[in-house]
Order: sequence, then C-alpha cells, then structure tokens
Amino acid sequence: MATAWRPFWVVLAGCLVAGGGMALVSAAVPRALEKRGMVLSDLPGEPDGEALAALRRYYEVIPAAWPQPTLDPSVEFRELAALELPKQNPSPAKVALGKALFEDPVLSASGQIACQSCHNRELGWGDGLKTSFGHDRAQGRRNAMPLFNASLRRSLFWDGRSPDLEAQAAEPLVNPVEMANHDLTGVVGRLAASPAYPARFAAVFGTDRIEPEQVLEAIAAFEATLEERTRFDRFVQGDKRALTDQQVYGLHLFRTKAGCMNCHNGPLMTDEKFHNLGLSLLGRPKEDVGRYGVTGVLDDVGRFRTPSLRHVGETRPYMHNGIVPTLRHVIMLYQTGGGHTLPRNAAEARNPLMPFAGRTSPILKPLGLSPAEREALVAFLESL
Repeated sequence: MATAWRPFWVVLAGCLVAGGGMALVSAAVPRALEKRGMVLSDLPGEPDGEALAALRRYYEVIPAAWPQPTLDPSVEFRELAALELPKQNPSPAKVALGKALFEDPVLSASGQIACQSCHNRELGWGDGLKTSFGHDRAQGRRNAMPLFNASLRRSLFWDGRSPDLEAQAAEPLVNPVEMANHDLTGVVGRLAASPAYPARFAAVFGTDRIEPEQVLEAIAAFEATLEERTRFDRFVQGDKRALTDQQVYGLHLFRTKAGCMNCHNGPLMTDEKFHNLGLSLLGRPKEDVGRYGVTGVLDDVGRFRTPSLRHVGETRPYMHNGIVPTLRHVIMLYQTGGGHTLPRNAAEARNPLMPFAGRTSPILKPLGLSPAEREALVAFLESL
C-alpha cells in the first residue's frame, strides 16, 4: 500500500524543493487531491503500521494540501490550523492584579470562594465536576467551562449570554448560587478595606478609588493570558513528530468519516454556533433549555454553544451538564447519533417546548466507527 501512496508525496515534495512555495503547492493541490482521494478511499478501518505511515505523509504538508474534509452541505469550510496565541498584555501589573483577584476568596460574600474554585489551572481551568458547587455548597446546574481561550470567543457561557470577558466576570460575582454578592458594591468595599489592594489598583489605574469596572477589567486581563500551545499546534507549524501515527489517523478521521469538523473547525476548533444534541432533559429534574433561556426563540430550545476542543483532554467531564465523563463516552454519544429528548407521558407531550427540544441538529448522524477508529479519535483529541 505504501508504494501506491508514494507518487503524490514525491510530486508534492518536488514542488516544495523547487522553491515555488505556496503558489506551486497550491497549483498542485487539485490534481493531487483527486489522485489521493481514490487512494484514501481504500484506507482500511483498522490500518496496519505501513498504512498509517503512508497516511502520515498526506498530513506532513501544509494544511492547504491536506485531503478534502467530509462536511455537511450546510457547513462553511474552515480548515484546522495552529492558533495564534494572544499578544502579551501591555500592562503586566494589570495581569498580575487580575491573577491575584482571580485567586482571592475575598471576592465572594462568604470569603470562601474564589474564581479559581471553579476554574482551576490543574483541572484544565475547570473543576473536574459535573456541575460546580458555590455559596453554602449550593450546586449549580451547568459544567464549569474551561477558560483557555475565553478571550477569543464571540460569546461566553454555555448559552452565549455574555459578549466578552468583563461581562462574564461580573456574573458569578452576583449569582446567589456562586459568589452570592448582592451587587459589586460589597466586593469593591472589601477590596478597598484590604491592606494591599488600594495601592495595587492605584498603580494600575492611576486613581485612588477602586471601581467595579476596574475589578472586571483586571480579571479579564488575566484570563486573556491562559491559552497555551498544543502538540497539534506544533505539528501544524512543522514539528511532524509531535503527533503519533495513531493521532494522525485520528486527525484524518476527525476531518472525514467522523464528521467532527462540521462543528469543530478553524484554529479555535469551534463554529461559534449553538446546536441541539438532544441533551436538554426537558421535563426531567436536570432540565436545561439552553440558548432559549437567552433569546426566547423556540428553535433555540436545547441548543448550547459549541465548545472549543483545544485542551479537551484536560477538561472532562463534558457537555453543559457534565453527564459525559470521558472522551470515549463523547465519541460513543456521536457514534449513536447524539441524544434523544422524547416525552415519557402525556403531560410531557403537552409541553409546548417538547417538539423543539426533540429537534436535534440535522448534522448529527450515526457514525459507524470501528473500535480502532474510535481509539484513534481519542488519541488525536488528546493532542489538542
């Protein structure tokens, strides 16, 4: 099989060596993709080492020359890519102040809960729980989302209700189930009465008075520094040994048979949209109508924001309610075509939201992945 793949690799390598750069490679791509597509269609469900080594050669090139992805017709193609990390904040003192605030339980009404209680660096900037505990051990209803690339997202929270980091930072401070402040006045008062914070705020913001907006701005400045380079980034940027053969196989499945790129695409590996995966649990104790709670639009019942898959191996459990414990379980959910929200009795059938909760994304389809393919996908996801 390896010999059948070699001609394309030689052609593409020749383009690169010839010094034609991107232009020559791009010109060769359509012909090469057509030839290579016939070969890739013959890739067995459980390829041996020789086949995996051959497959690797198709991905040890610039992403523009990778095999064409398999996408739903409704999806706009955006290739995977290394993420350009956010530039360093011009005010290191502001970032340091934000870090101190993020880690300080003085921000909570009880003096016992800090931002890092639910967003811990050692737990992938989450807390490792299905749903988080807050004030007086009250249990929240949603999984704590990781903060790695929060500053780069179009909206925040599972339902997308916050447009930026400053707005996001304010919500847990005044949520009665989380940090339980009546408003931000008490937070500012405690900071102003502390021995260290007034001078630190004055040094950063040049004022003698601590304002709520300054607290939020400093926390956001720190949160914008949390993204990190990944093995996948290194692979795309030229370190071709950053991924194993199995992980490259998983990358190929991610882009083709598994259909992951329908929703997880681009450098952030998210389409920034909201989808119904059939997990709203409408009519059950853990019911969550998702985006509908923000917009009031019936089509949004049960829709939740597509998370970024960067660092996904560090951020279990998964989904808005944390009910999927591992990446293997995530893949099995998609393997069966997603969840299903159906009425269990006449009362639930009369719920006007039920028809919309049961209307899962048309992109979801059973996958038919073999055990070896599922393991390769897990291996690739752990590289992100």
